[in-house]
Amino acid sequence: MRRPKRLRSGLFTAAFVCLAIVAWLYFAPTQIGGTTRYVTTNGISMEPSFHTGDLALVRPADQYRVGQVVAYHSTLLHVTVLHRIVAHRGGRYFFKGDNNNFIDPTHPTRNELIGALWLRVPHGGRVLAWLHSPLTAAALTGFAALLLLSAFGERRLRRNRRKRASESGRQGAIRMNNQSHGAGRLINVRALLIASVVAMGAFLSLGVIAFTNPLHRSVAVKTTYTQQVTFGYHASAPAGPVYPGGVVRTGQPIFLQLVHSALVRVGYRLKAAAPASLSGTQKVMLQLTGPTGWTRNFQLVGPTHFTGTSASSVVTLDLKQLQSVLARVQKLTGISADSGYTIAVVPKVHVTGTVAGQPINTSFAPRLSFQLQGMQLQPGAGSGQASGGFTPSQKGSVAGIATTTNTLGIAGHSLAVQTIRWAALGGFLLALAVALATLIFRRSQPFEEAARIQEQYGHLMVPIINAEDLGWPPIDVPNIKALLRLAESGERLILHHRGAGVDTYLVNDEGTVYRYQAKPIKVVWQEWAKAPVEEAEPAEEPVEAAAA
Repeated sequence: MRRPKRLRSGLFTAAFVCLAIVAWLYFAPTQIGGTTRYVTTNGISMEPSFHTGDLALVRPADQYRVGQVVAYHSTLLHVTVLHRIVAHRGGRYFFKGDNNNFIDPTHPTRNELIGALWLRVPHGGRVLAWLHSPLTAAALTGFAALLLLSAFGERRLRRNRRKRASESGRQGAIRMNNQSHGAGRLINVRALLIASVVAMGAFLSLGVIAFTNPLHRSVAVKTTYTQQVTFGYHASAPAGPVYPGGVVRTGQPIFLQLVHSALVRVGYRLKAAAPASLSGTQKVMLQLTGPTGWTRNFQLVGPTHFTGTSASSVVTLDLKQLQSVLARVQKLTGISADSGYTIAVVPKVHVTGTVAGQPINTSFAPRLSFQLQGMQLQPGAGSGQASGGFTPSQKGSVAGIATTTNTLGIAGHSLAVQTIRWAALGGFLLALAVALATLIFRRSQPFEEAARIQEQYGHLMVPIINAEDLGWPPIDVPNIKALLRLAESGERLILHHRGAGVDTYLVNDEGTVYRYQAKPIKVVWQEWAKAPVEEAEPAEEPVEAAAA
């Protein structure tokens, strides 16, 4: 008879241990050896994501990424700060509040980070502060003590009942039957009910976590862009063995004896994956550099304004004038042109505006270089052209905030909050349906009351084969609790017999037999339906008094 109780106790213990392990892994604070830190927010720096009095649960992460909300200890303010990472450079993290227009002055290292945001509980900080108040703590402690005392008293009472039942059982033995009382079926139904309730609690906890987290979150993103300048040149020359077509094209050397001027085309473009709204200026310079480091700049085209992501200019190189300048330099310095002069066309572009909605202010100054070798200009030599040839480029990026689907980590996997919400709701409803179906099934069992009696008071009962041979006229009692009080007062066992659809419980108290019969619900309904209806007797008609 103790096997069902031990099985139930084992199921309860296993469920409690599982819940305790999960709670410890995810919610144990660092003060007692856990890994979760509870941070109460204060201020408006993280609005609208966080408000004063909210509770943030942060946990250490293997890797902290740009866009994550992370808590760190500020050595400047001597408080715990919960802000978003906007950059990571040189082993240090740069933070900014979502509602701030400035970067935090403190740039902590990895070791100074406390943990990344795992769960946000609106107004949870206020509740936590209320629980920490002395009055509330005293009330909760008293309530817990009352529960422990109540549980201890109930356990002691049950132990005394078992002891009295064991002592009474030695006074006399009655033949016991081996008929089944439906306990096996009850064990399965109850185990299913317990499992359903545990599942409901688990899905409810998962739902609370999912519904207290927003569906979307703001993350810091980098939008890259590329500035590129395309160089090209061409010139007219006498047709012959050097230039058969009479045209000098991009990439060919320029012989000064045949070419007196050349046109250089400069095309600028900014490419970005996101929308860009730009304006800027472009000017083109000519730079002469001698072998000793001497440099002189000439302006070919003054600053011209443009709007958009592209601009172009065409400049003319007067090679005759250039030779004249170099001759005067040679005369003054004594350095021959054969020593190696560099002639570079340098466009200087400065743009401002927005890329992906974020401000941009940048400059780009590539070079198209020619090396003067005797009487020819050789393109690309000594100009750094190898990095981009005739299309040098420069990459950049802007940091912004984007909205993305919020996720939660469960068993090492990241799932969308929306998916977790539906899973928690569906699982809770399914577990609730199973629990209700189990209860309905349990109520519909023919010996449902007898099963409950067997479950609660089975340790005080002795099954018998026949209840008609006792030879004692029984006295019926209204319920099983009345029979139980009689058995406890006389320290007697309860005799149990199952007949045709009726469970009979007897207590022999020194020759007086008390009886309670538990009938199935269907039998009680049938008896009530078949009970004869007593017809009321007709009332006597009043006799009128004769007139005097």
